[in-house]
Parts: sequence; structure tokens; C-alpha cells
Amino acid sequence: MFLDTAALRSSVVSHAKLLNYTPKSATAPTATVNLVVSGLTSASLSIPKFTRFSSEAIDGVNYKFITKDIVTKSVSGGTATFTGLEIIQGEPISLTYTYSNSSNPKALFVLPDSNIDTSTLIVQIQKSSIDTTVSSYKLGTNLAALDENSEVFFLQEGLNGNYEIYFGDGVLGKSLITGNVVNFEYVSGNASLANGAKQFTLMYDIGEYDSVVIDTTIPATGGKEKESIQQIKYNAPKAY
Repeated sequence: MFLDTAALRSSVVSHAKLLNYTPKSATAPTATVNLVVSGLTSASLSIPKFTRFSSEAIDGVNYKFITKDIVTKSVSGGTATFTGLEIIQGEPISLTYTYSNSSNPKALFVLPDSNIDTSTLIVQIQKSSIDTTVSSYKLGTNLAALDENSEVFFLQEGLNGNYEIYFGDGVLGKSLITGNVVNFEYVSGNASLANGAKQFTLMYDIGEYDSVVIDTTIPATGGKEKESIQQIKYNAPKAY
């Protein structure tokens, strides 16, 4: 009932939290291209993660797109063809923190970026600066399935509008230990502004090869703004 009359975003977000609802972040648009690299002498070719593309100008602005993962293709007749290559608009952001229970007892980390696309968020925990063993943590959604060893993180929108990540308490989810190295990786985009982009060029050569043809099969689409107050009020009770 309080959700209906709340006016400030921070109040709406707090009431939605009682319904176990996290407001949706902005969504970066994605496009799909076919990329052909010729003049190759190797047996295979890899496109590195975060390979950068530039879009055509939309309202006078060229937007940056990147690949999300490394992709490798075999070479035939001196040519490597990357079919259905998905590229996402935005900049890759990496953040690293060393956890200390005394300075951060809640194990809560604020992502200092209002343009984050939380669907691209990757969370990894390294045991320590000396022990480089890394575990990938997943977003915790089903609390009934969690125990003290579940490697999960939780996501919420903070009072300042930025997203916050926190970890288990040793009962619902595995707790952090002092000395753990916490790594966050995500894409920070421009929401809907790059929707419709359909011409792309590589910003850098792939290796020493610069003979590249790019054909767009699906223009940039799916970019959305961060969920508004009214959308939160509408969606939160239904999601609950």
C-alpha cells in the first residue's frame, strides 16, 4: 500500500525491496553481424573479447560496440568467417576490491555507474592476492535452494540510484573472508540511444589482418532506459 503513494525513487525502491523486487537496469542494445577476414595464413583466427566496433552516426554520435567473448574460427582458403557475431553497445568496465571484514562488515559494494547493464554483470572471487584460485558467483534468486556454501551474490538498487552488490552471511550464501579479491565486470552503455545502428566498422585491426568485411544481419535493438518509478510500481507487485 505504501508503494502506491511513494513519490521519491528511493522510497519506491525501498518498498519494492519488501516484495523482493529489484528494479531493472538500463539495457544496452545488441546487433548481430557477419564478419569475414581474408588474407590469412594461419589455421585459425580468434576475435578477442571486447574487440571494438564503431557504429554509423546516429544524431551525430558514433557509438562503441564490443564483443562479449572470445570467438575462434578455423581458416579455409585463407578466409575466416564469423557468422552471427553478437556485439553489444557500451564500454567494458572492470572493478577490483580486496575485502576486509573490519572495514566492510556487510560485504556490500557499490557499483559507481548509473549506466550499467546488470545482465552483463560477471562476479568472480579470488581467494587472495597470493592464491589466484577464482570462483564465479551467480545471482542468488531462489533462497530456498541456498546454503552456507552457495557461491552467490545479491543485487539491489541503492538510495542514490546506483546498484549495490552484497554477499551471503554464511547461512544464505557463502560469506566472504578477509583477503578475498572481489572482481566485477560489466558493460556500461547508452541505453536506447544506439538503437537502429546498422553499419559498423572495426576500430582496430584483428591481429595484423586488416582485410575485413562486415555485414549486419540484425541492426542494434533492445536498448532500454532504466526502469522508471511508474514501471517499478506496476511491475513489483506482479513479480512478487
